[in-house]
Amino acid sequence: MNIIYLHGLASSGKSNTAKKLRELFPEDNVVTPDIPVNPIEALQLLLSLTGEYQADNTIVIGTSMGAMYASQMKGFRRILVNPAFHVSDILEENKGKRLQFFSEREDGAETFTVSEALCREFKLMESNLVSVSDVAEELVVGLFGDTDDVCDCQDEYRERFFYWATFSGGHRMTEEVIENFLLPTINWMRIPDFISSRVFVPFEDIASGDTGFIGDMNGIDYYVNAFKIYKKGMGRKWYEEIVRQYHGTKHYDGRDINLHFPVLPEGADAETVQLVYGNRYGQPASVEVYGEGGVQVTDGDFYINDKILVHRAR
Repeated sequence: MNIIYLHGLASSGKSNTAKKLRELFPEDNVVTPDIPVNPIEALQLLLSLTGEYQADNTIVIGTSMGAMYASQMKGFRRILVNPAFHVSDILEENKGKRLQFFSEREDGAETFTVSEALCREFKLMESNLVSVSDVAEELVVGLFGDTDDVCDCQDEYRERFFYWATFSGGHRMTEEVIENFLLPTINWMRIPDFISSRVFVPFEDIASGDTGFIGDMNGIDYYVNAFKIYKKGMGRKWYEEIVRQYHGTKHYDGRDINLHFPVLPEGADAETVQLVYGNRYGQPASVEVYGEGGVQVTDGDFYINDKILVHRAR
């Protein structure tokens, strides 16, 4: 398994957290690069990592600024620890100063200057984060310290991703937090079918805007099976109402809507079958069967290692 760790602001790939991960996972390929100070160069680093490592055999962990970058690695399993989606705010407070790196850098640099240009480049990059669609939200878990006084991005995180948990601690992870929270989360996420234990939402509880999945919920093509639900109903009569309303029109993105009654699983009654109207990632709108073998929406809190309570944000 590849474990990629992306560090926070003014840190390096030789931070204490990086060293601890190597100690805890001696049999894995633990990759801890120095993140360039310049955000454009940092994004180029992410591109090189996504090209070098396969998503189905890699876990990406990011802390603070590194979690913000890790959030951009779509399709990868990701653990975001105290994500800082607004690093520019911290930089603005230190504009004109020369800040010291907390740990040794590969290039030997000991400090960096917070220039006007650096603040501007970070702000521009951050403004584009919300426009980055990530339909593979199930691949992401956020871990938040309950006494973090550096940044609070929990609400913003929950607008984009499903699952989150809190731990007793602040912005920086201690060895205790790494061993008791990060370690079990990594070990849970490294299991190939780690998502398979999800509880699914009953048909009567799903709502417009929920994201369900069709077929395989694991692997690099995980997001392809995501299905955004707009409406739900039962049987052919409801289907015909949807056809009258939408068939022959255009989806909001301009695609033509051409609806067909779905193939029913064996034993299903066409007059009472549970159906949902929506669309898969990048595909035209369609009506699909809801339930096993069709679209299913995951829900429910669950525990990792019998002690880490993970909440579903929406």
